[in-house]
Parts: sequence; structure tokens; C-alpha cells
Amino acid sequence: MGSNKGSSSMSSMSMGSGHHHGMSGMAMGGSHGSTMSMGGMSMSVSHGATNILPSWLSVIWTLVFLVILVVHLRHLIDTRDGRRIWHSGHVLMATGMLFMFAPASLDHFNISASFWQIVFANACGAVVIWMLAQLLSGRSVNLLWGIIAIDFAAMVYMWTPSGFVAPITWIVVAYFGAGALLWATNRMRGLDERPLFGGFTLGAGGTLAATRAEPLICEKDLRWSMGLMALGMAYMFAAMQLLLT
Repeated sequence: MGSNKGSSSMSSMSMGSGHHHGMSGMAMGGSHGSTMSMGGMSMSVSHGATNILPSWLSVIWTLVFLVILVVHLRHLIDTRDGRRIWHSGHVLMATGMLFMFAPASLDHFNISASFWQIVFANACGAVVIWMLAQLLSGRSVNLLWGIIAIDFAAMVYMWTPSGFVAPITWIVVAYFGAGALLWATNRMRGLDERPLFGGFTLGAGGTLAATRAEPLICEKDLRWSMGLMALGMAYMFAAMQLLLT
């Protein structure tokens, strides 16, 4: 935003557990811009801000993430061990995105943004600590654990729009866009069992060979559910960033 926008520039941004006005609910304030709430976060945005998430699209995305949540709950129940924990991470992300997209007419819980920040920060920290423990024990860590740790960190960033930095946000949009493409083409499955680090064995002739990591992707077809989740996250980041410019 340039300084020539004067009083129509974004004046403030606050997060709280107050009334949830919905993703695209706007209360115009004349030349001083508008107020918009996202997932329990109330933001003052400039009058010329671009809104690519109207109410009807917000409802559609809410329903999409509700279906994704149910699908991955079933995956969680049908799997075990590392796969079950991995799928629980997707259930958590789908839940967070459902509340982020949900309009006021569907969201009556008024969960604060700080709650989601703490939840995803702890989830990210837990994954990182577990990966470090595996490294110290010499065990291999599936590359997908590193990806989900990044996803959790991105969710913390999403629920902290007061700290949005445009270049970082667009990098995150590109990251989830690429993830959506990899899932849609089923190429993400090819990354399963690839070690992020650790897990070496001594082969013939004294050569080191990397061991395969514990597989995480179940036999279910995850292309559409994971692809849509990544696409929805990319879209949300883009929508929020455009509202701030």
C-alpha cells in the first residue's frame, strides 16, 4: 500500500475470540475502508482491497473441507502406527481450514485465532522433535514428515495475518499450489518411503546405502482429498494477502 491512499489504507489488524462475521462479511466504513473477519480474526482492510472469496465460495470451501475431514477420519480409523499419526495431522489441518473458511451462519464456536496458533505450533514442534529423535537414534525419517511439519508451520502463519509479508505469502501459495499438483498427479506417492535423513546401512564392499523409511501413504486414493486440501490452503493464503494489499 502506498502512502497516497491516505485514510483508505489498512488502519489496524486484531485477533480475538469475538463475534465471527464470516469470511466475506464486510461492513463498509466510508472512505476509511472496511472491516472483515476471517476465522475469528477481525481485520481492517483498505477500501480498494481485492476480495476473491465471496460468501458463496466460502460456503463451498467449507463444505469441501468438511468432506475432506470425514474422509481422513476414516483413513485414520483404518490405519495404524505412523500412518495413523500422519493422517491425524491431516484431520487437524482440515479442521483448521474448515473453521477458517466457515461463514458466520455456520460457525457458532467463536474459537480464537490464538488457540489455532498454539495448536499448530505445538503440532509442528512435536513433529520436529520426533524427527530429531529419530535422527539421533540412526533411524530413517520419511520425507513426508518434513512436508507435514512445513504444513503445520504454514497454518501458524495463516492464523497470524498481522505478520503477513507479501513475498513469504506468495512463496507459501506457490508451495501449496505445487503440492496440489503433486497430489493430483499422484506423484506425491513416489516420495513416500524416501528418507529425509538418517537410516544408513553398510552394504557390500563397505558402501553406505540409505534405508527406506516407514511408508505413510495408505492404500486409499488420496489424490483428490489431499489435492483439494492443498489447493484450498493456497487459495486462502492468496485471498488473505490480496485483502491486505
